[in-house]
Amino acid sequence: MKPAILCINAAISVSFITPSFAQQILEAKTSTELVSQTPDLKKPPVLGSTPPEDLPPLFPEFTDWLKRERIRVYGWIEGGYTHSSAGERLLANAPTPNRFGNEAILNGAWLIVERQLAHEGWSWGFRTDFYAGSDAALLRPQNGFGPENDPHWGTDFRQLYLSLHMPVLSEGGVDLQLGRQNVPIGYETLMAPYRPMYSETYFWIHYQVGSTAATATWHATDHLDILGSVNLGFNTFFNVRGGSPCYLAKAIYSIGPDKQTTVSAAVYTGPEPFPAATGHLGSWQTGAGAGVKHNWSPRLTQQFLVSGSWDFNDPAVDRTSPTYGAFTILTYHLNQYLDLNGRGEWFWDKDGARTGKAAHYGEVAVGLNIMPNRWINFRPELRGDFASDPAFGSVSSSQRERSQFTAAFDVILKFH
Repeated sequence: MKPAILCINAAISVSFITPSFAQQILEAKTSTELVSQTPDLKKPPVLGSTPPEDLPPLFPEFTDWLKRERIRVYGWIEGGYTHSSAGERLLANAPTPNRFGNEAILNGAWLIVERQLAHEGWSWGFRTDFYAGSDAALLRPQNGFGPENDPHWGTDFRQLYLSLHMPVLSEGGVDLQLGRQNVPIGYETLMAPYRPMYSETYFWIHYQVGSTAATATWHATDHLDILGSVNLGFNTFFNVRGGSPCYLAKAIYSIGPDKQTTVSAAVYTGPEPFPAATGHLGSWQTGAGAGVKHNWSPRLTQQFLVSGSWDFNDPAVDRTSPTYGAFTILTYHLNQYLDLNGRGEWFWDKDGARTGKAAHYGEVAVGLNIMPNRWINFRPELRGDFASDPAFGSVSSSQRERSQFTAAFDVILKFH
């Protein structure tokens, strides 16, 4: 039998401890000391711009009720300045939406109120996006309201719809939106906090429209969404453009368990699904696009999209007018306060059906997204535009150039 060890503690209590139990106490003490010497592991920084709806609320006393009702209220104010080598004031063709050379503008003041859908059982919601500024003047809808002839100032509900979640067809169910809404094609958006750069592509200004629509999204599996939409033509506010509806079909598929890659394809067709240049409106229009979005790493994301459109019976050329394009956008998160963005695009408007000037167009842009805190974005950028025929300059001048250099920046102030 092994001898016991007599221990006397500070309280003059006496106990007998076997050598094996003493070894356990020593190991536990050593482990505790090692743990206490290990520094607390910090959470990795959140990279990229913070959406306004994810900011801390300005009025936290209402937070519990808003969460219970699935209601969010948020928005932002955006303004910027653009220097152009090709002219002053309103510019022809590019860039957009910052389309005023050597001039500061208020792009938009936005207020969004929405009730989110609950994706368990039946649920209903709504969304209203009201904004005012030069962007609203650029995209003023048919049958809209507010100023009509001021290119610097307009008002609009970019979105105004009711929504419904229906637990049918699959575990993910079907979501229905009815009312004015963004047409879901492409990767860019008018909404400044959700896009990487101040200026946007030729594809965006010519195809990514808003419309009055009924849109159904079937969440067929965890990786596949299938979308169908019937709408009343581009930039409509509860009225029909072109005499009959337009139609959109789209599929989105996420690859792999982590969904690092997403592929999509869409077809959009009708009498007036997207705008045509003056004198080029034919009998029918069809557009198609396919895209890939891939997260190369937690810091690097790339988007790539190819597109084509066909204007049938274009009266300006008495035949079908095609337009083709491709672009890529890269975003690299240097740290939680700074993103580096780059974009390149080719756009061929063969007969001028989109721009009014038949030419090959190209643009290259680089920019920063500086985020000193979660509420503010400062985005400087440099951009070069090029065309095979003179196409750039001030709208007030007849002189056009084959190239244009712009240096621009915008500031976004977000709230929730």
